[in-house]
Amino acid sequence: MNRLIGELLRRHVLRVAAAYLITGWLIMQIVSVMTPALNLPDWVDGFFAVLLIAGFPLALLLAWAFELTPEGVRLTAAADESEAPRALVKADIAIIGLLVLVLGVVGFQILTRGMAATAEPAPAAEFASTTPAAPVISDASIAVLPFADLSQAGDQQYFSDGISEEILNVLVRVQGLDVASRTSAFQFRGDALGIPQIAQRLGVRHVLEGSVRKDGETIRITAQLIDARDDRHLWSQTYDRPFTTGALFAVQDEIANAIVTALRDVLDLAEAPAIAVEAVTDNVDAYSLYLEARTLFQARTRLDYVEQLLKRAVEIDPEFSQAWEMRAAVVSLAVEYGFSALSPDEVARQTEDFAQRALDLNPDSSMALAVLAKLAMTRSSDMPMRADWSDILEQSARAVELDPRNASALNWHGLALTSVGQLDAALASFEACLRAEPTYRPCRENQVETLTALGRDTDAIQALRQALEVGAMSPEYTNLTLLARNGERDQFLWSANASNRLLGWSGHAELYEALGHADRRDEALAERIRQFYARNPDRHPAAIAAVLGPLSGDGEEIYRTRMSWLFYDLHYPRYRASAWFRTWIRETGILAYWQSEGFPDICRPVGDDDFECD
Repeated sequence: MNRLIGELLRRHVLRVAAAYLITGWLIMQIVSVMTPALNLPDWVDGFFAVLLIAGFPLALLLAWAFELTPEGVRLTAAADESEAPRALVKADIAIIGLLVLVLGVVGFQILTRGMAATAEPAPAAEFASTTPAAPVISDASIAVLPFADLSQAGDQQYFSDGISEEILNVLVRVQGLDVASRTSAFQFRGDALGIPQIAQRLGVRHVLEGSVRKDGETIRITAQLIDARDDRHLWSQTYDRPFTTGALFAVQDEIANAIVTALRDVLDLAEAPAIAVEAVTDNVDAYSLYLEARTLFQARTRLDYVEQLLKRAVEIDPEFSQAWEMRAAVVSLAVEYGFSALSPDEVARQTEDFAQRALDLNPDSSMALAVLAKLAMTRSSDMPMRADWSDILEQSARAVELDPRNASALNWHGLALTSVGQLDAALASFEACLRAEPTYRPCRENQVETLTALGRDTDAIQALRQALEVGAMSPEYTNLTLLARNGERDQFLWSANASNRLLGWSGHAELYEALGHADRRDEALAERIRQFYARNPDRHPAAIAAVLGPLSGDGEEIYRTRMSWLFYDLHYPRYRASAWFRTWIRETGILAYWQSEGFPDICRPVGDDDFECD
């Protein structure tokens, strides 16, 4: 044994081993740092590790066989048998110790990485650990990605989006087929991810993608259906057609039916049912204007321009019911989104006229019915004026029945239920909305507020985090009291500094402490906020009211500006005892509705014409 060690020392094998291991360890540290920094693939770490491990025995073999001399590299001379084995000196002991230390460090790193992989998530990963597990992906599921715009000018994206969405709307009607929502699928426009990765994120097995090229009086539409499980094409087709509405609707019909035929086995259908696509207009120019308007309306951007597009569309084709119903919805949002100089009375008049025109053309227009119900609810809160809440709820429920995936109808129905105190039913409507359109911002915001009003703070915080994760929450509509009460300080400061809320105000830390205690009033702090609002009248009154309500005496500010959010704030007992609360309940017709249909759990009748709430 001594002779072997002596020979290893004579040939410098141990020195080479120590130098190799130290150098290799340093290389791996550099690779592990630079791989994520340079966005290199995950296999790079493994490649270098295998390379270094494979090179170790080769380095030892070369060290044994060769030696470096002033004359160059040469074979190591055989040892003289008459010489005694070389004894260990201090340098040799240091080398062996260093070698053992390096091996120990490498072993420790491997052990701790293995333990970390199986350990419970750290507190910083709390949100990830509470996120529900990914659902099992159904074979009968599909996403329609936005078709690419291949027109020469590249200015027809709205048109290719419209074709994609029309095909999606047809597939939604197929019994047994699970179709990903438009907003979920369209977020992957131009994404570098492959189809299997996109399908995994959307929770679908099949993906339809395609392109649209419009060239003068002709149009080419290409579509292909892909099984994302093995990235296999099931069907593809190219359609060259004249640029007419008849041809466009026929292509949509052909594509939808071809998809159903291709998926017949996974849908367990004896034969593929025929799908008929109804032509909504005979005029291609009106249809193009409508598609452009729809894209902007769904994003809630440039609504003044959307109104101009729809006005031109109905001038070209006065029988275009879908354009009329969307025009009614756009005008109804004029005051809320601040894009119109019309008075509230004129907005109401136009909204009613346009919605009624759509209903005259199509009595089953879900959007028109939802808009009229929303108008009656808005009039009740803005005037205020007495409303027939039974009729409002019946009309909004009918709108949802006609189109269960109409996100606007589901959201407005939920708000109507909220206004009469039916919070559990309202929450169900908002959650149905999110199943149809997971990134629809109004329903995300209203889901959080309803959970808060129900006293389900933990669920509300989780819903808020999920909304932020999918980019469907605005800071100006985040409930500051919820955040303060649950210690979400950073989120609170982000929201309080929204441009239309309290941006530029210096009392956020003080406000955070005050709102963290539901039973604490602070009239002095409320007055400072009022003075800030007086100096900054561009701030949204509802956003300021949401801050003043928990701080001030009787909540007058909140009732003047947030009638449709009335019950969201009833977890503050002093609101329910205020004169303004009782006035609003009477003047808006809610008390009459309660007397006819029943009181919410939180309130009860007193005598023949009075009430009280807990």
